[in-house]
Amino acid sequence: MRLGQAEKRAARQADKAVEAAYYRTCRGVQIDVMDIGKVFAAGRQALAAGQDLDAAIVAFVATIRKN
Repeated sequence: MRLGQAEKRAARQADKAVEAAYYRTCRGVQIDVMDIGKVFAAGRQALAAGQDLDAAIVAFVATIRKN
């Protein structure tokens, strides 16, 4: 199943929002490289549910942080 242009654009915007929230709230926090996808998945899920993105990212990263 291929995504249309609108869906691709929405996915890119969601990923940019998640990335910005991660860098804004979790700068300096170490996580495993393999967990980056999990952070993005948690962020996308929070956006879809209408939750506060920053709080969702901080809460998820707290469960996987290394330092």
